[in-house]
Amino acid sequence: MKSVRLTLQHGPENVHPMHRFVAEHDGFDRYRMVASNFAHEGHNAFIFHVVGDREAYRDRLETLGGFISVDVTAGDGDAFYVYVREEPGELSEQLIAAFSRESLVPIPPLEYRMDWSVRFGLVGEPDDIRAALEAVPDGIETTVERVGEYRGGDHAVETLTERQREALRVARDRGYFAVPREASVEEVADELGCAPGTAAEHLRKAQQRVVGRLDL
Repeated sequence: MKSVRLTLQHGPENVHPMHRFVAEHDGFDRYRMVASNFAHEGHNAFIFHVVGDREAYRDRLETLGGFISVDVTAGDGDAFYVYVREEPGELSEQLIAAFSRESLVPIPPLEYRMDWSVRFGLVGEPDDIRAALEAVPDGIETTVERVGEYRGGDHAVETLTERQREALRVARDRGYFAVPREASVEEVADELGCAPGTAAEHLRKAQQRVVGRLDL
């Protein structure tokens, strides 16, 4: 079995309206699908974990409408959960069919990022993974970020915000954590497009969260 980390890049013509809303609203830090059920003909069910403005999210759902049922639950701090049942559109049906074939198992959570992309893991036979990627509808750009053997979930990084995860990824790729260090915080900040102080804060908070979740 192979494990891959994928990113599906949506555009203005095919991004889901709620994904677009969260990405364009300043009040959200994280948006993830943590569970799903596609077993019932005619509708799908999802649970989302959201960090941000709960009332703004609820108001947008009510404005958008068209769902079979919706339940926005309370959470801790700015975090909350959303249960949604909806009839699948053509694009959703195509994506579900592509990544539900034969040996494939999508690994939650599916991370809905602020650039309209969706990032998730996928485990299965190499031929099925290749077939799934070929079946992704036109207009969605697919990037395979990582290929390897499946080794379980990344529980230590589940609490990171999207920006903290990005900061760690950039720092790792540039050699910030290498011994001896190969990149400065200024270089990490330059790639992130922010001030060095902001990059340093992202890295400090990310490291604190990851280390705090480790079972030592």
